[in-house]
Amino acid sequence: MRLVGLRAFPLLLLLATLIAVGDSQDIQSTFADLSVPGNWQAAKQYAAGHFGSDIFYDASTGALLLISQQSGLHKVGDIAKYFGDAKSASKDAAGVMSAGAFPLPLIYTERASKDLVKGAKPPKMWDIKDGDGNPVWFYASQLFDEYRMRDVGGSSEVSEQFVTVRVIKAEQRAVAGGDVLLFEVETDKPANDAALKRFHMPAGFKDQRLRYGWVQFAPGGIASGQGVLSVAFAVGANSGLSIDEVARQVSAAKIKSL
Repeated sequence: MRLVGLRAFPLLLLLATLIAVGDSQDIQSTFADLSVPGNWQAAKQYAAGHFGSDIFYDASTGALLLISQQSGLHKVGDIAKYFGDAKSASKDAAGVMSAGAFPLPLIYTERASKDLVKGAKPPKMWDIKDGDGNPVWFYASQLFDEYRMRDVGGSSEVSEQFVTVRVIKAEQRAVAGGDVLLFEVETDKPANDAALKRFHMPAGFKDQRLRYGWVQFAPGGIASGQGVLSVAFAVGANSGLSIDEVARQVSAAKIKSL
């Protein structure tokens, strides 16, 4: 097969992405040792954008991995609303993913709060320099839409608004060693150019939607009362990294006692 000119570039990029996620890499984190397809590097420099998690980033594909431990399963009721209802479009689902796995950075929320108190509209995350080159900020920004203020009984009420996403998977599943709660969504639209530029994302993300996955593994089963291993990831929609593969690797992980 001969590929020539600019038309060959997207196909070559896709092939390179699929190859990059084909081989699993051993990851040693504070919370667990596991193996996940990709070319991961520890990314502590982005920790200010996401407290309480070990962060790993694949700069070649723009994939992000967040690993943490929890006292129990989070957002169970919210995720359960989408059981058996895959491919539904929802803004609330983006809010669940944001709150549970990709929260707004504290620096941004503090600045937004000051603007809202003044009655000003907060800037978009990609319009400020604090998150320059930070993929954690990028993925958080692509779930969040804006702050909305309204008058309620003479007082101002502020709410967070999220973008529309498509629910790909919401499922509770028994696996070897316990149970997993899976939640996966895909954005309705590609990331905007301003965000791609501000956060220094790979060129292949242009005109590509994003996919977010969240795996919560309860060793011994949900009713065991043990701690939960949480692994969230975000990738371009064309990535070969699947939530099923992540769930398989998470359930086989060596979980550390903290």
